[in-house]
Amino acid sequence: MKESEIIRTLFGTTPPPEDDCYFLAPNRLVTTDSLSEGTHFLHQWSSPKILARKLVEVNVSDITSSGGKPKECFLNLGLSPLSQKKEWVRSFSKELRKSLDQYGMKLAGGDTFSASKTQLALTVVGIVDKPWLRSGGKLGDYLYLTGTLGLSQLGYRTLKKKSKNKVYKEAVERHLSPKSRYAILSNLKDFKIHACMDITDGLIQDSERLAKASQGKIKIQIESIPLHPLAVKELGIDLCLGSGEELELLFLSPEILPTELSGVPVTMIGKLEKGKPGVLFLKDGKNYLPKTRGYLHFSEEE
Repeated sequence: MKESEIIRTLFGTTPPPEDDCYFLAPNRLVTTDSLSEGTHFLHQWSSPKILARKLVEVNVSDITSSGGKPKECFLNLGLSPLSQKKEWVRSFSKELRKSLDQYGMKLAGGDTFSASKTQLALTVVGIVDKPWLRSGGKLGDYLYLTGTLGLSQLGYRTLKKKSKNKVYKEAVERHLSPKSRYAILSNLKDFKIHACMDITDGLIQDSERLAKASQGKIKIQIESIPLHPLAVKELGIDLCLGSGEELELLFLSPEILPTELSGVPVTMIGKLEKGKPGVLFLKDGKNYLPKTRGYLHFSEEE
């Protein structure tokens, strides 16, 4: 089953939520995200420090993409024979506290249990005045993207090949320790943001989710997308478009934004127009169909 089909089955006749965060009126956001050994990481690649940082960042990114600030969190910790070791737990815990302190977050509770493989899950509660929902896009809105895309996928390929070439150092760091764009939140709030999400499954899949939620056709110019030069050289355009866990912000706004906020590049890459909800990529004035959609957690076929 597709991931979307599994989610629809879980919710039955109730429409499943479209956003990574649940808005709990009047001003609360709740999100949860997991890191599973074998799916999201391998111990041979990721130290306990790296895992603690990443677990916090992927959740903070969800809160940020809804326009909120993280406050409290709950940790579910499934420890394998390897991660039950005192050295691992101490290293993970020290870095977790450091990462939470960086955002002024409080660890409020959770659960620990023994597992055959390491399972990490964090639930974060944040505050927000008015959430940015994926469904808030309006026809005519411009589509923006922060930072660049492609490095995470390049980092993954580098790790798989066990390459030690220093030219790939930034790519490996991006894959192992992606950083949320929380730093630009306050400046971004100076503008009208109708809809927002973060890039976790790649631009191809995530832009499609944004378009369907906002009930419009998003047209994206390939030439405008800030793909990292080294990633394009090594992987090609399509794999960069499908690069996941980038944690860049993808958002819709009716305004013309600066090309940089808090030192972070902001690029206009497309527009939300009237039409069947979905995404149309354009290259050299012609329709462009990527040959891959990026990483899929579940098979497309039943």
